[in-house]
Amino acid sequence: MSELSLKSPATRWFALMVLQAGAFLPSVDFFIVNVTLPSIHASLGASPAELQLVISGYAACYAVLLITGGRLGDLFGRRRLFLIGMAGFTVANLICGVAANPGELLLGRALQGISAAMFVPQVLGAIRALCSDERDLARAMSAYGVMMGLAAAIGQFAGGALVQWNAFDLGWRTVFLFKLPFCLAIMAASWWLVPETRAPGRAKLDLPGAALVSLALACLIVPLSEGRDQGWPAWVFVVLAMVPVLVAVFLRHEARLSAKGGMPLVDLSLFAIPSFRRGVLVATLFFFTTSFYFLFGLYQQEGRGADPLHTGLAIVPYGIGLFVGPLVTAPLVRLRPHLLAIGMGVQVAGYAAIGGLVALGSPASAVLAAVLLAGFGQGIAFPRLYNTVLGHVPAHQAGLASGIVNSALQVGASVSTAAIGSLFFSSLGAGQGERDFAYAFAVAQGTLTMALFVAMLIAIPGRRERVGASTEKGRLTRG
Repeated sequence: MSELSLKSPATRWFALMVLQAGAFLPSVDFFIVNVTLPSIHASLGASPAELQLVISGYAACYAVLLITGGRLGDLFGRRRLFLIGMAGFTVANLICGVAANPGELLLGRALQGISAAMFVPQVLGAIRALCSDERDLARAMSAYGVMMGLAAAIGQFAGGALVQWNAFDLGWRTVFLFKLPFCLAIMAASWWLVPETRAPGRAKLDLPGAALVSLALACLIVPLSEGRDQGWPAWVFVVLAMVPVLVAVFLRHEARLSAKGGMPLVDLSLFAIPSFRRGVLVATLFFFTTSFYFLFGLYQQEGRGADPLHTGLAIVPYGIGLFVGPLVTAPLVRLRPHLLAIGMGVQVAGYAAIGGLVALGSPASAVLAAVLLAGFGQGIAFPRLYNTVLGHVPAHQAGLASGIVNSALQVGASVSTAAIGSLFFSSLGAGQGERDFAYAFAVAQGTLTMALFVAMLIAIPGRRERVGASTEKGRLTRG
Protein backbone atom coordinates (compact mmCIF):
# COMPACT_ATOMS: atom_id res chain seq x y z
CA MET A 1 0.00 0.00 0.00
CA SER A 2 1.38 3.45 -0.92
CA GLU A 3 2.02 6.15 1.63
CA LEU A 4 -0.57 8.28 -0.14
CA SER A 5 -3.36 5.77 0.54
CA LEU A 6 -2.65 5.88 4.28
CA LYS A 7 -3.47 9.58 4.57
CA SER A 8 -6.92 10.64 5.83
CA PRO A 9 -8.83 13.41 3.98
CA ALA A 10 -8.19 15.83 6.87
CA THR A 11 -4.46 15.10 6.88
CA ARG A 12 -4.38 15.46 3.10
CA TRP A 13 -5.80 18.99 3.34
CA PHE A 14 -3.32 19.88 6.07
CA ALA A 15 -0.58 18.65 3.74
CA LEU A 16 -1.91 20.83 0.94
CA MET A 17 -1.90 23.86 3.26
CA VAL A 18 1.72 23.22 4.19
CA LEU A 19 2.76 22.86 0.56
CA GLN A 20 0.97 26.05 -0.44
CA ALA A 21 2.55 27.96 2.43
CA GLY A 22 5.93 26.87 1.06
CA ALA A 23 5.07 28.03 -2.46
CA PHE A 24 3.92 31.38 -1.05
CA LEU A 25 7.42 32.33 0.13
CA PRO A 26 9.24 32.53 -3.24
CA SER A 27 6.42 34.61 -4.72
CA VAL A 28 6.62 37.02 -1.79
CA ASP A 29 10.38 37.08 -2.23
CA PHE A 30 10.06 38.33 -5.79
CA PHE A 31 8.14 41.43 -4.68
CA ILE A 32 9.34 42.09 -1.14
CA VAL A 33 12.76 43.25 -2.31
CA ASN A 34 11.43 45.93 -4.69
CA VAL A 35 11.03 48.64 -2.05
CA THR A 36 14.28 47.77 -0.26
CA LEU A 37 16.63 48.61 -3.14
CA PRO A 38 17.39 52.20 -2.00
CA SER A 39 18.35 50.88 1.44
CA ILE A 40 20.56 48.16 -0.08
CA HIS A 41 22.27 50.78 -2.23
CA ALA A 42 23.00 52.97 0.80
CA SER A 43 24.10 50.09 3.04
CA LEU A 44 26.27 48.01 0.69
CA GLY A 45 27.22 50.62 -1.88
CA ALA A 46 25.69 48.52 -4.65
CA SER A 47 25.83 49.95 -8.16
CA PRO A 48 22.64 50.39 -10.27
CA ALA A 49 23.57 47.29 -12.29
CA GLU A 50 24.02 45.26 -9.09
CA LEU A 51 20.65 46.48 -7.80
CA GLN A 52 19.03 45.30 -11.03
CA LEU A 53 20.68 41.90 -10.58
CA VAL A 54 19.18 41.61 -7.09
CA ILE A 55 15.79 41.33 -8.85
CA SER A 56 16.63 39.82 -12.23
CA GLY A 57 19.25 37.35 -10.96
CA TYR A 58 16.66 35.73 -8.71
CA ALA A 59 14.00 35.69 -11.44
CA ALA A 60 16.38 34.28 -14.06
CA CYS A 61 17.65 31.39 -11.90
CA TYR A 62 14.08 30.62 -10.87
CA ALA A 63 12.62 30.57 -14.37
CA VAL A 64 15.50 28.73 -16.03
CA LEU A 65 15.32 25.68 -13.76
CA LEU A 66 11.56 25.33 -13.18
CA ILE A 67 10.96 22.68 -15.86
CA THR A 68 13.92 20.63 -14.67
CA GLY A 69 12.73 20.96 -11.07
CA GLY A 70 9.28 19.70 -12.03
CA ARG A 71 10.68 16.65 -13.79
CA LEU A 72 13.02 15.86 -10.87
CA GLY A 73 10.01 15.75 -8.56
CA ASP A 74 8.11 13.42 -10.90
CA LEU A 75 11.08 11.05 -11.03
CA PHE A 76 12.55 11.13 -7.50
CA GLY A 77 9.61 12.15 -5.34
CA ARG A 78 7.89 15.50 -4.89
CA ARG A 79 8.13 15.49 -1.10
CA ARG A 80 11.87 14.82 -1.28
CA LEU A 81 12.48 17.65 -3.77
CA PHE A 82 10.23 19.97 -1.74
CA LEU A 83 12.31 19.39 1.38
CA ILE A 84 15.63 19.73 -0.45
CA GLY A 85 14.50 22.95 -2.12
CA MET A 86 13.14 24.42 1.12
CA ALA A 87 16.42 23.66 2.88
CA GLY A 88 18.35 25.47 0.15
CA PHE A 89 15.91 28.38 0.26
CA THR A 90 16.37 28.70 4.02
CA VAL A 91 20.17 28.81 3.71
CA ALA A 92 19.89 31.32 0.85
CA ASN A 93 17.79 33.70 2.97
CA LEU A 94 20.40 33.51 5.71
CA ILE A 95 23.18 34.31 3.22
CA CYS A 96 21.23 37.33 1.95
CA GLY A 97 20.43 38.51 5.46
CA VAL A 98 24.08 38.56 6.61
CA ALA A 99 25.64 39.64 3.27
CA ALA A 100 28.56 42.01 3.80
CA ASN A 101 28.88 43.12 0.17
CA PRO A 102 26.88 43.09 -3.09
CA GLY A 103 28.59 39.92 -4.31
CA GLU A 104 27.43 37.90 -1.29
CA LEU A 105 23.90 39.27 -1.66
CA LEU A 106 23.79 38.32 -5.34
CA LEU A 107 25.07 34.82 -4.51
CA GLY A 108 22.28 34.41 -1.98
CA ARG A 109 19.67 35.66 -4.43
CA ALA A 110 20.85 33.23 -7.12
CA LEU A 111 20.66 30.35 -4.62
CA GLN A 112 17.15 31.50 -3.65
CA GLY A 113 16.04 31.25 -7.29
CA ILE A 114 17.65 27.83 -7.82
CA SER A 115 16.12 26.46 -4.61
CA ALA A 116 12.67 27.86 -5.38
CA ALA A 117 12.78 26.19 -8.81
CA MET A 118 13.34 22.86 -7.06
CA PHE A 119 10.37 22.99 -4.69
CA VAL A 120 7.67 25.22 -6.22
CA PRO A 121 6.77 22.79 -9.06
CA GLN A 122 6.33 20.04 -6.47
CA VAL A 123 3.42 21.95 -4.94
CA LEU A 124 1.26 21.93 -8.05
CA GLY A 125 2.40 18.40 -8.85
CA ALA A 126 1.37 17.19 -5.40
CA ILE A 127 -1.96 19.04 -5.60
CA ARG A 128 -2.76 17.26 -8.86
CA ALA A 129 -1.77 13.89 -7.37
CA LEU A 130 -3.59 14.37 -4.05
CA CYS A 131 -6.87 15.69 -5.47
CA SER A 132 -8.74 12.83 -7.05
CA ASP A 133 -11.81 14.66 -8.39
CA GLU A 134 -12.68 17.92 -10.11
CA ARG A 135 -14.27 19.52 -7.03
CA ASP A 136 -11.25 18.93 -4.78
CA LEU A 137 -8.89 20.08 -7.53
CA ALA A 138 -10.90 23.27 -8.06
CA ARG A 139 -10.86 24.06 -4.34
CA ALA A 140 -7.14 23.42 -4.03
CA MET A 141 -6.38 25.51 -7.12
CA SER A 142 -8.53 28.36 -5.83
CA ALA A 143 -6.57 28.38 -2.59
CA TYR A 144 -3.29 28.25 -4.53
CA GLY A 145 -4.35 31.09 -6.80
CA VAL A 146 -5.38 33.27 -3.85
CA MET A 147 -2.05 32.71 -2.10
CA MET A 148 0.05 33.35 -5.19
CA GLY A 149 -1.90 36.49 -6.07
CA LEU A 150 -1.77 37.84 -2.53
CA ALA A 151 1.99 37.34 -2.52
CA ALA A 152 2.44 40.37 -4.78
CA ALA A 153 0.42 42.72 -2.59
CA ILE A 154 1.72 41.32 0.69
CA GLY A 155 5.31 41.30 -0.57
CA GLN A 156 5.36 44.96 -1.52
CA PHE A 157 3.56 46.05 1.65
CA ALA A 158 5.70 43.86 3.92
CA GLY A 159 8.91 45.11 2.30
CA GLY A 160 8.00 48.73 2.93
CA ALA A 161 6.73 48.04 6.46
CA LEU A 162 9.80 46.04 7.52
CA VAL A 163 12.25 48.61 6.18
CA GLN A 164 10.40 51.44 7.92
CA TRP A 165 10.10 49.42 11.14
CA ASN A 166 13.85 48.72 11.13
CA ALA A 167 13.72 46.08 13.88
CA PHE A 168 17.02 45.70 15.77
CA ASP A 169 18.53 48.23 13.31
CA LEU A 170 18.65 45.47 10.68
CA GLY A 171 17.02 47.60 7.99
CA TRP A 172 16.63 45.79 4.65
CA ARG A 173 18.15 42.60 6.11
CA THR A 174 14.89 42.01 7.98
CA VAL A 175 13.07 41.07 4.75
CA PHE A 176 15.33 38.02 4.46
CA LEU A 177 15.89 37.07 8.09
CA PHE A 178 12.23 37.24 9.15
CA LYS A 179 11.44 34.37 6.75
CA LEU A 180 13.80 31.93 8.47
CA PRO A 181 11.39 30.75 11.21
CA PHE A 182 8.63 30.30 8.62
CA CYS A 183 10.94 28.21 6.43
CA LEU A 184 11.92 25.97 9.34
CA ALA A 185 8.29 25.52 10.44
CA ILE A 186 7.19 24.59 6.91
CA MET A 187 10.03 22.07 6.59
CA ALA A 188 9.10 20.41 9.88
CA ALA A 189 5.38 20.28 9.00
CA SER A 190 6.03 18.90 5.50
CA TRP A 191 8.31 16.20 6.94
CA TRP A 192 5.42 14.87 9.06
CA LEU A 193 2.34 15.64 6.96
CA VAL A 194 3.16 15.52 3.25
CA PRO A 195 2.97 12.09 1.57
CA GLU A 196 5.45 11.11 -1.13
CA THR A 197 4.15 11.16 -4.70
CA ARG A 198 6.03 10.51 -7.92
CA ALA A 199 5.55 9.17 -11.42
CA PRO A 200 5.25 5.35 -11.61
CA GLY A 201 8.38 3.38 -12.48
CA ARG A 202 12.01 4.43 -12.47
CA ALA A 203 13.65 6.49 -15.19
CA LYS A 204 16.77 8.58 -15.70
CA LEU A 205 16.69 12.33 -15.99
CA ASP A 206 17.06 13.59 -19.55
CA LEU A 207 20.25 15.57 -18.86
CA PRO A 208 20.79 16.81 -22.47
CA GLY A 209 17.18 17.97 -22.58
CA ALA A 210 17.51 19.69 -19.20
CA ALA A 211 20.66 21.47 -20.37
CA LEU A 212 19.09 22.58 -23.67
CA VAL A 213 15.85 23.94 -22.19
CA SER A 214 17.71 25.69 -19.35
CA LEU A 215 20.11 27.28 -21.83
CA ALA A 216 17.25 28.39 -24.10
CA LEU A 217 15.39 30.00 -21.18
CA ALA A 218 18.60 31.67 -19.97
CA CYS A 219 19.25 33.06 -23.47
CA LEU A 220 15.76 34.59 -23.42
CA ILE A 221 15.51 35.87 -19.86
CA VAL A 222 19.02 37.15 -19.10
CA PRO A 223 19.27 39.51 -22.13
CA LEU A 224 15.77 40.86 -21.51
CA SER A 225 16.56 41.41 -17.84
CA GLU A 226 19.94 43.08 -18.39
CA GLY A 227 19.64 44.64 -21.86
CA ARG A 228 17.96 47.91 -20.92
CA ASP A 229 20.34 48.75 -18.09
CA GLN A 230 23.34 48.10 -20.35
CA GLY A 231 22.00 50.15 -23.27
CA TRP A 232 20.99 47.16 -25.43
CA PRO A 233 24.50 46.16 -26.56
CA ALA A 234 25.05 43.82 -29.53
CA TRP A 235 25.50 40.71 -27.38
CA VAL A 236 21.87 40.98 -26.24
CA PHE A 237 20.55 40.51 -29.79
CA VAL A 238 23.09 37.78 -30.60
CA VAL A 239 22.01 35.79 -27.53
CA LEU A 240 18.31 36.34 -28.26
CA ALA A 241 18.84 35.09 -31.82
CA MET A 242 20.11 31.81 -30.37
CA VAL A 243 16.77 31.10 -28.65
CA PRO A 244 14.80 29.72 -31.65
CA VAL A 245 17.84 27.63 -32.66
CA LEU A 246 18.12 26.12 -29.17
CA VAL A 247 14.36 25.49 -29.04
CA ALA A 248 14.48 23.69 -32.39
CA VAL A 249 17.42 21.53 -31.24
CA PHE A 250 15.61 20.78 -27.96
CA LEU A 251 12.38 19.73 -29.71
CA ARG A 252 14.28 17.48 -32.12
CA HIS A 253 16.19 15.86 -29.24
CA GLU A 254 12.97 15.26 -27.27
CA ALA A 255 11.20 13.75 -30.30
CA ARG A 256 14.11 11.40 -31.06
CA LEU A 257 14.40 10.30 -27.43
CA SER A 258 10.67 9.59 -27.26
CA ALA A 259 10.82 7.60 -30.51
CA LYS A 260 13.55 5.41 -29.01
CA GLY A 261 11.36 4.60 -26.02
CA GLY A 262 13.22 6.87 -23.58
CA MET A 263 11.70 9.41 -21.17
CA PRO A 264 12.19 12.96 -22.49
CA LEU A 265 12.35 15.94 -20.14
CA VAL A 266 9.20 17.38 -21.74
CA ASP A 267 6.63 14.93 -23.05
CA LEU A 268 5.51 16.77 -26.18
CA SER A 269 2.23 14.87 -26.10
CA LEU A 270 1.17 17.26 -23.31
CA PHE A 271 0.75 19.94 -25.97
CA ALA A 272 -1.81 17.75 -27.71
CA ILE A 273 -4.13 18.47 -24.75
CA PRO A 274 -6.12 21.56 -25.85
CA SER A 275 -6.62 22.95 -22.33
CA PHE A 276 -2.92 22.58 -21.49
CA ARG A 277 -1.81 24.18 -24.75
CA ARG A 278 -4.23 27.07 -24.33
CA GLY A 279 -3.33 27.52 -20.66
CA VAL A 280 0.39 27.80 -21.38
CA LEU A 281 -0.27 30.50 -24.00
CA VAL A 282 -2.43 32.43 -21.55
CA ALA A 283 0.15 32.00 -18.77
CA THR A 284 2.88 33.54 -20.91
CA LEU A 285 0.85 36.76 -21.19
CA PHE A 286 -0.80 36.55 -17.75
CA PHE A 287 2.29 37.59 -15.77
CA PHE A 288 2.79 40.68 -17.90
CA THR A 289 1.09 42.09 -14.81
CA THR A 290 4.53 42.03 -13.13
CA SER A 291 5.36 45.28 -14.91
CA PHE A 292 2.31 46.88 -13.23
CA TYR A 293 3.63 46.19 -9.72
CA PHE A 294 7.06 47.54 -10.59
CA LEU A 295 5.88 50.67 -12.45
CA PHE A 296 2.98 51.49 -10.11
CA GLY A 297 5.44 51.46 -7.21
CA LEU A 298 7.85 53.65 -9.19
CA TYR A 299 5.05 56.11 -10.00
CA GLN A 300 4.05 56.24 -6.34
CA GLN A 301 7.58 56.77 -4.98
CA GLU A 302 9.28 58.84 -7.67
CA GLY A 303 6.24 60.60 -9.14
CA ARG A 304 4.07 61.24 -6.08
CA GLY A 305 6.85 61.18 -3.47
CA ALA A 306 5.31 58.41 -1.34
CA ASP A 307 7.47 56.60 1.21
CA PRO A 308 7.96 52.79 1.07
CA LEU A 309 5.18 52.11 3.59
CA HIS A 310 2.55 54.16 1.75
CA THR A 311 3.69 52.71 -1.57
CA GLY A 312 2.96 49.28 -0.13
CA LEU A 313 -0.40 50.45 1.21
CA ALA A 314 -1.41 51.68 -2.26
CA ILE A 315 -1.32 48.10 -3.56
CA VAL A 316 -3.35 46.64 -0.65
CA PRO A 317 -6.72 47.01 -2.48
CA TYR A 318 -5.31 44.69 -5.14
CA GLY A 319 -4.73 42.06 -2.47
CA ILE A 320 -8.26 42.53 -1.13
CA GLY A 321 -9.67 41.95 -4.61
CA LEU A 322 -7.51 38.86 -5.04
CA PHE A 323 -8.89 37.44 -1.81
CA VAL A 324 -12.55 38.24 -2.53
CA GLY A 325 -12.58 37.14 -6.19
CA PRO A 326 -12.33 33.35 -5.63
CA LEU A 327 -14.75 33.48 -2.68
CA VAL A 328 -17.45 35.19 -4.72
CA THR A 329 -17.12 32.88 -7.73
CA ALA A 330 -16.55 29.56 -5.90
CA PRO A 331 -20.30 28.64 -5.87
CA LEU A 332 -20.67 29.37 -9.62
CA VAL A 333 -20.10 25.77 -10.72
CA ARG A 334 -21.81 26.17 -14.08
CA LEU A 335 -19.52 29.04 -15.01
CA ARG A 336 -16.25 27.30 -14.13
CA PRO A 337 -15.18 26.64 -17.76
CA HIS A 338 -15.64 30.37 -18.45
CA LEU A 339 -14.24 31.90 -15.24
CA LEU A 340 -10.71 32.27 -16.64
CA ALA A 341 -11.95 34.46 -19.51
CA ILE A 342 -14.49 36.29 -17.30
CA GLY A 343 -11.88 37.07 -14.66
CA MET A 344 -9.42 38.31 -17.26
CA GLY A 345 -12.15 40.52 -18.75
CA VAL A 346 -12.70 42.14 -15.35
CA GLN A 347 -8.94 42.49 -14.93
CA VAL A 348 -8.60 44.14 -18.36
CA ALA A 349 -11.30 46.67 -17.37
CA GLY A 350 -9.52 47.37 -14.08
CA TYR A 351 -6.11 47.83 -15.71
CA ALA A 352 -7.52 50.13 -18.40
CA ALA A 353 -9.24 52.19 -15.70
CA ILE A 354 -6.03 52.50 -13.66
CA GLY A 355 -4.07 53.83 -16.65
CA GLY A 356 -6.83 56.24 -17.66
CA LEU A 357 -7.42 57.60 -14.15
CA VAL A 358 -3.71 58.16 -13.53
CA ALA A 359 -3.37 59.94 -16.89
CA LEU A 360 -6.32 62.23 -16.05
CA GLY A 361 -4.96 63.06 -12.60
CA SER A 362 -8.04 61.60 -10.90
CA PRO A 363 -8.34 61.44 -7.10
CA ALA A 364 -6.38 58.69 -5.34
CA SER A 365 -9.65 57.09 -4.14
CA ALA A 366 -10.75 56.49 -7.75
CA VAL A 367 -7.39 54.96 -8.64
CA LEU A 368 -7.56 52.68 -5.61
CA ALA A 369 -11.05 51.55 -6.63
CA ALA A 370 -9.68 50.59 -10.05
CA VAL A 371 -6.79 48.76 -8.38
CA LEU A 372 -9.37 46.82 -6.33
CA LEU A 373 -11.29 45.92 -9.52
CA ALA A 374 -8.11 44.69 -11.23
CA GLY A 375 -7.24 42.54 -8.24
CA PHE A 376 -10.78 41.16 -8.13
CA GLY A 377 -10.48 40.08 -11.78
CA GLN A 378 -7.13 38.42 -11.21
CA GLY A 379 -8.54 36.69 -8.14
CA ILE A 380 -11.22 35.11 -10.34
CA ALA A 381 -8.85 34.17 -13.16
CA PHE A 382 -5.67 33.00 -11.45
CA PRO A 383 -7.00 29.79 -9.83
CA ARG A 384 -8.76 28.83 -13.07
CA LEU A 385 -5.55 29.32 -15.03
CA TYR A 386 -3.85 26.54 -13.06
CA ASN A 387 -6.98 24.42 -13.17
CA THR A 388 -7.13 24.84 -16.95
CA VAL A 389 -3.50 23.82 -17.36
CA LEU A 390 -3.54 20.82 -15.01
CA GLY A 391 -7.18 19.68 -15.18
CA HIS A 392 -6.63 17.13 -17.98
CA VAL A 393 -2.94 16.37 -17.41
CA PRO A 394 -2.16 12.80 -16.23
CA ALA A 395 -1.26 12.80 -12.53
CA HIS A 396 2.19 11.27 -13.13
CA GLN A 397 3.13 14.28 -15.31
CA ALA A 398 1.72 16.94 -13.01
CA GLY A 399 5.12 18.11 -11.78
CA LEU A 400 6.43 18.55 -15.31
CA ALA A 401 3.26 20.37 -16.38
CA SER A 402 3.43 22.73 -13.39
CA GLY A 403 7.08 23.45 -14.16
CA ILE A 404 6.15 24.36 -17.74
CA VAL A 405 3.34 26.71 -16.73
CA ASN A 406 5.42 28.36 -14.01
CA SER A 407 8.23 28.86 -16.53
CA ALA A 408 5.71 30.44 -18.91
CA LEU A 409 4.58 32.79 -16.14
CA GLN A 410 8.17 33.79 -15.30
CA VAL A 411 9.07 34.28 -18.97
CA GLY A 412 6.06 36.58 -19.26
CA ALA A 413 7.19 38.46 -16.14
CA SER A 414 10.71 38.93 -17.52
CA VAL A 415 9.54 39.99 -20.98
CA SER A 416 7.04 42.49 -19.61
CA THR A 417 9.46 43.99 -17.09
CA ALA A 418 12.07 44.51 -19.80
CA ALA A 419 9.85 45.56 -22.73
CA ILE A 420 7.14 47.56 -20.94
CA GLY A 421 9.72 48.96 -18.51
CA SER A 422 11.76 50.24 -21.46
CA LEU A 423 8.63 51.80 -22.94
CA PHE A 424 7.95 53.54 -19.61
CA PHE A 425 11.43 55.06 -19.39
CA SER A 426 11.37 56.07 -23.06
CA SER A 427 8.04 57.83 -22.51
CA LEU A 428 9.36 59.47 -19.34
CA GLY A 429 12.49 60.81 -21.03
CA ALA A 430 14.02 63.58 -18.92
CA GLY A 431 10.74 64.25 -17.10
CA GLN A 432 10.78 64.38 -13.31
CA GLY A 433 7.40 65.74 -12.24
CA GLU A 434 4.29 63.83 -11.21
CA ARG A 435 2.55 64.47 -14.52
CA ASP A 436 5.58 63.18 -16.44
CA PHE A 437 5.51 59.96 -14.44
CA ALA A 438 1.71 59.74 -14.82
CA TYR A 439 1.97 60.02 -18.60
CA ALA A 440 4.72 57.39 -18.85
CA PHE A 441 2.79 55.06 -16.54
CA ALA A 442 -0.41 55.47 -18.59
CA VAL A 443 1.42 54.59 -21.85
CA ALA A 444 2.97 51.49 -20.26
CA GLN A 445 -0.32 50.49 -18.65
CA GLY A 446 -2.14 50.77 -21.97
CA THR A 447 0.36 48.38 -23.57
CA LEU A 448 -0.02 45.93 -20.69
CA THR A 449 -3.81 46.10 -20.96
CA MET A 450 -3.67 45.19 -24.67
CA ALA A 451 -1.50 42.16 -23.89
CA LEU A 452 -4.00 41.00 -21.25
CA PHE A 453 -6.85 41.53 -23.71
CA VAL A 454 -5.17 39.15 -26.16
CA ALA A 455 -4.72 36.63 -23.33
CA MET A 456 -8.42 36.98 -22.47
CA LEU A 457 -9.38 36.09 -26.06
CA ILE A 458 -7.13 33.01 -25.97
CA ALA A 459 -8.66 32.03 -22.61
CA ILE A 460 -12.15 31.60 -24.08
CA PRO A 461 -12.64 27.79 -24.26
CA GLY A 462 -13.47 26.18 -27.59
CA ARG A 463 -16.63 24.17 -28.19
CA ARG A 464 -14.80 20.84 -27.86
CA GLU A 465 -13.43 21.79 -24.43
CA ARG A 466 -16.85 22.98 -23.22
CA VAL A 467 -18.43 19.70 -24.29
CA GLY A 468 -15.61 17.75 -22.62
CA ALA A 469 -16.02 19.69 -19.40
CA SER A 470 -19.79 19.07 -19.37
CA THR A 471 -19.25 15.34 -19.98
CA GLU A 472 -16.69 15.12 -17.16
CA LYS A 473 -19.00 16.98 -14.81
CA GLY A 474 -21.86 14.58 -15.63
CA ARG A 475 -19.62 11.58 -15.06
CA LEU A 476 -18.51 12.87 -11.64
CA THR A 477 -22.11 13.66 -10.66
CA ARG A 478 -23.30 10.16 -11.58
CA GLY A 479 -20.30 8.65 -9.75
